[in-house]
Amino acid sequence: MGDEKNRALVAYWSAGGNTRKVAEALHATLVEAGFAAELKEIAPDLDVALCDYHLVLIGAPVYQFAPPEPVRAFLGAQMKAYGEVLPAAPERPGRFGVVFCTYGGPHTGAREAVPMLKYTGQFLEHAGIRVVGEWAVVGEFHAESRTQLNVAGRLGDIRGRPNDADLRAVCGRLTGLLRQIEGLWENE
Repeated sequence: MGDEKNRALVAYWSAGGNTRKVAEALHATLVEAGFAAELKEIAPDLDVALCDYHLVLIGAPVYQFAPPEPVRAFLGAQMKAYGEVLPAAPERPGRFGVVFCTYGGPHTGAREAVPMLKYTGQFLEHAGIRVVGEWAVVGEFHAESRTQLNVAGRLGDIRGRPNDADLRAVCGRLTGLLRQIEGLWENE
């Protein structure tokens, strides 16, 4: 991959460690693929400009079908930084994004993650970053009061997840996506 198109950012927020595990695995995959990749935890003082990166991955756990407040605040700050949203949100050439989440799904499973992925992706799209991936990864509940949800949902027993197989699967998606993006960059 040429140096001019190899800056990547993996920004994440994690309450119990599930999303951090996924973010770290994705970051390692990017580094292995030759990207100058940064791994940043979303916090109130995180100062990044998403459009400075050729590939942006943003991840968080799903809280009642949405990203948690720290992620919503980060996304809102990013929108303010870009100023006025232009009609049709024109894409910035060579800028791509992936949104990912971890979810427990004690009620309906993966469908609970979809609203969060779509919501988060819209912030990237409005910044002109084409969303090319939306990935949901199963993760166990860590709160003592919620551990029964690790075995009581439609997903069955999710204790210990994301596990090695989950991480290999999401990293495999990223590897495939990088091949596709390289083709898109070559056509610009």
